[in-house]
Amino acid sequence: MDKTESENIDKIGIFLSLSCCIHCLLTPVLLMMAPALGEIFQNEFIHIGLFVLVVPIALYSFISTYRKNGHKKPLVFGVIGLFGLLSGLLIHTLMEGGNHNEIFHDVEIGVNIISGLIMIYAHLINFRERECKKC
Repeated sequence: MDKTESENIDKIGIFLSLSCCIHCLLTPVLLMMAPALGEIFQNEFIHIGLFVLVVPIALYSFISTYRKNGHKKPLVFGVIGLFGLLSGLLIHTLMEGGNHNEIFHDVEIGVNIISGLIMIYAHLINFRERECKKC
């Protein structure tokens, strides 16, 4: 993978992670302002779709950079972030369609935002350390 392709993958990863964070922050506002629009944003397919986009891009980016320069830090943070996003998705899926406690909804949002920020951090580290060989 050349430098430009690798940089673009990290930029896409950062964009998708930011999309997750923005989604989590805007959904409660949209629910209050326009219930029908808020329901679309809370749809399980939105969560699954974002997750399905994030996982392969993140893994490709972190694993290929790790193979190139041996830095574990972006890979470790990336895996932690992906695990957090999966946890948030599972919390959302378990709450879907049933009577759920508002606390679980808040936990889901918090987990997703923190995980998205961890993913952004991992991509930024990956972006910065890409060229360095065993620094």
